[in-house]
Amino acid sequence: MKSIKKAEYATKALFFICGVGFSSWASRIPEIKEKLNLNDAEFGSVLFAMPVGSLMALPVAGFVIDKFGSKNVVLAACFFYLFSLPFLGLSSFGWQLAISLFFFGFGGDLLNISMNVQAVGVEKAQNRSFMNIFHAIFSVGFMIGAALGGLIAKTSITPFVHLATVGLSVIAIGSFSYNILLDHDDKPADRQPIFALPDKSLWVLGIICLCGMLSEGAMADWSVIYYKKILNNPNGYVTASFTAFSVSMVIGRFFGDRLLEKIGLSKLLFFNSLLLAFGMFIALITQFQVMVIIGFAITGLGLSTMVPLIYSECGHSKTMSPGVALAAISTIGMFGFMLGPVLIGYLSEYTSLRIALSLLIILGVASAWFTRRI
Repeated sequence: MKSIKKAEYATKALFFICGVGFSSWASRIPEIKEKLNLNDAEFGSVLFAMPVGSLMALPVAGFVIDKFGSKNVVLAACFFYLFSLPFLGLSSFGWQLAISLFFFGFGGDLLNISMNVQAVGVEKAQNRSFMNIFHAIFSVGFMIGAALGGLIAKTSITPFVHLATVGLSVIAIGSFSYNILLDHDDKPADRQPIFALPDKSLWVLGIICLCGMLSEGAMADWSVIYYKKILNNPNGYVTASFTAFSVSMVIGRFFGDRLLEKIGLSKLLFFNSLLLAFGMFIALITQFQVMVIIGFAITGLGLSTMVPLIYSECGHSKTMSPGVALAAISTIGMFGFMLGPVLIGYLSEYTSLRIALSLLIILGVASAWFTRRI
């Protein structure tokens, strides 16, 4: 049991630093966008490179986890962070940023799948469900990275120095965690393909995951830009709404497992979806800064437990191994994460960013409808 607890803490550390890494990049988006002098549509196209990299990583993740084990893939993924993060801040042209984002997305999803396989293994070893706690730790890192990124952005520290420091932190924690992660992944007795689409029982969850990840991607890439546009004070704290979103994600995930025990999977996902739609409605219907922050906070509550619940359910599938199931469901979700920032960018260019972000309200309503099919 002692080694299992150590593996649990090591996995939590990985979730934490992964959250810090992603939100650190997100917090410097407005500055990098301004430096590259790209309009919304052009920047949306550049952002497309990261989810493409993530999508390309999914079948690879299934293969390498099956062959080398998730703990070895974790360490390899941390090196991708080390070598891609600094170049996000160093890029001088859109094509350079796109290449860096591709490798950042590729490494990020290798780490995502491998550390979730570790989390499922810890769940099974302790015979209880607490996937939301792992993702809450991710959100803590996400929140801290967003808050610190907002503060650092107001100083003379360049995005390159900021993101290089984060990259070094990722590899340091990954190297420390390596020796105490679970050595063996849970595998089915029958040989499974290294990549497969979800079976019928997981398709509905996959569609809900798509709605949730599309919304998360849109919030990560565009919420800071939206808030900055309505902020009258150009020297103000431009990541305030993004930080509120991140705090709400943390709160929702820490209580997610308790709510799951009380009301069940389908009802919890239903309420998640309604909160997503309601929160975005509040954020977009007014230009009052406080109301925008409150709306984004409610949106964070709605999105908080959607992906963890679905990942945990997939990881315990009786027909697919955890690595294959997670890779398959992530493929569906990643299409949403991939399309979200791009759709928002092009819709914003030809209408407005407020109208573009209204897409998230529609996704919340659609997700609520699909939860009735679980």
